[in-house]
Amino acid sequence: MDIRAELKNLMETKNYTTAFVAQATGISKSTISLWINDNYNGANTKIADKINNFVQREKERTGNNDLSFVDISTVKYISEIGRLCHTQGKIGVCVGKAGLGKTVAVKKYTKEFMDSILIESDSGYTAKSLLKEIHRRLGLSGKGSVYDLMDEVIRKLNQSGRLLIIDEAENLPYRALEITRRIHDKTGIGILLVGRGILLENLKGYNNQYDQLYSRVKFTKVIDKILIQDVIKILESIGQDSKLAEIYLQYSEGNTRRLEHLISHSISIAKFNGKAEVDDVVIKQTSKLLMA
Repeated sequence: MDIRAELKNLMETKNYTTAFVAQATGISKSTISLWINDNYNGANTKIADKINNFVQREKERTGNNDLSFVDISTVKYISEIGRLCHTQGKIGVCVGKAGLGKTVAVKKYTKEFMDSILIESDSGYTAKSLLKEIHRRLGLSGKGSVYDLMDEVIRKLNQSGRLLIIDEAENLPYRALEITRRIHDKTGIGILLVGRGILLENLKGYNNQYDQLYSRVKFTKVIDKILIQDVIKILESIGQDSKLAEIYLQYSEGNTRRLEHLISHSISIAKFNGKAEVDDVVIKQTSKLLMA
């Protein structure tokens, strides 16, 4: 396939416009249109070189940076606790380091069980902003005083059997965490709090002064790292040799996000150096390029 045909195929496959290709290559839209139709009278070789560089870059990008979803242990743990909280109307907590796939897991759960509500908190959340977000997710206006918001949320959720999931819950101040307890107590719904390890400290209080809150927690799971079986699953899902699982696990330090970067970049570097397959040397070299 010549470079014109390759560009046309790439544009059709990726739904790229002429304007996008022009922006990426530095070639004008009119020149690209003429060149594609073999009507360009200028320096064809120069244009072909730029287009070839763009096409090859896109080929290397495709399929290497974003690995397909794999049902790893983090997903299993969070799904299990989430389902227990959901069906039994209890409060559960799942904590672990960043990059272990917790957010992917809760999104998968809410996609599978549509009667669950996912709130993705951030550092700016207050008790009122949490209530407003829950209010909106229940199809309400998201407006009103804290008392009115709370009253309407409770009436909407009461005996509904739903599950409220709050991701990155370590960002919530104590008053917001206390509101989740009150929602649980007054409605009987399940609640799953997911975040980093400090979430447990926030729930207990530095001097265990929040016993009333933490005593409501029925299920707790601390996720330290992914398992060797997870790495094997991921490698097999993309047709890579599972014999490399141990070294991938070692140099990814058991972190899912780092592992994904390590795998995708190792594949790219192996191809760049003309290697047919990734080996332990490539993995070690690639690991040095990743941020700690």
